Amino acid sequence: MGEWRQSEISYLKANRNACALCGHPIAIRYWGAEVDGKPEMFCSPEHEQLYHDYWLPRYGAKEVR
Repeated sequence: MGEWRQSEISYLKANRNACALCGHPIAIRYWGAEVDGKPEMFCSPEHEQLYHDYWLPRYGAKEVR
């Protein structure tokens, strides 16, 4: 499970972060979690759970044979 985090505010760098599940733009506060060892950003803990329960089994990495 993840935790609430805050991204750095910068006037020199554009903020182009988005939720890994729904694509909702993330301004400052986001739910950060690791998925398969890679950090991901979500707009809520519910979207992280949905990502694990629905998106990964359906669209996740395919086995290479």
